[in-house]
Amino acid sequence: MMIRAAKLSDAAGIAAVHVHSWQTTYSGLLDEAYLQQLSIVQREQAWVERLREAKTEHDVMVLENEQARIVGFISGGMNRESSLPAAQYDGEVYALYLLAHVQAQGWGRRLLDQMLQYLYQSGYISAIVWVLNGNPALQFYKHTGAIPVQEKTIRIGGKVCRETALVWESLHDVLVKRGVIERQ
Repeated sequence: MMIRAAKLSDAAGIAAVHVHSWQTTYSGLLDEAYLQQLSIVQREQAWVERLREAKTEHDVMVLENEQARIVGFISGGMNRESSLPAAQYDGEVYALYLLAHVQAQGWGRRLLDQMLQYLYQSGYISAIVWVLNGNPALQFYKHTGAIPVQEKTIRIGGKVCRETALVWESLHDVLVKRGVIERQ
């Protein structure tokens, strides 16, 4: 397995992981009919646009297996939240998804470490991630040192849901603690 910067030609692979991950991760949390109607083709178009608009090549990273197939991805950049307290953090992890068969093997942690390191090296001091309540990733992020700071109500597929913002207040300190970088 290899983590690398995403290319425009990765849009279809990222879209497939995005849709399949939503269908497995959010089963039971979101409406099943909504999950089943998710379209890889539509997501691919959205990812083509996202990859074209990326500020740097590392805004989106992919996890590729030995057959050069994308099995996971992460994206991040500037915090998009405008409400406090979440707005006070400068960086954001937008999405982190893995296909079910590669979960719980440390790849999510490696992708996250690389994204947090990229954000830190890009000048961000802190980072936030929004997680749908009920998603097992909530515990994953807490285990990496992120702390909950805010909740909000959102609507997905016609269903009202709650989402939690978790933050890493100091990317430097988190990366040192996780052994990704040395103390400076």
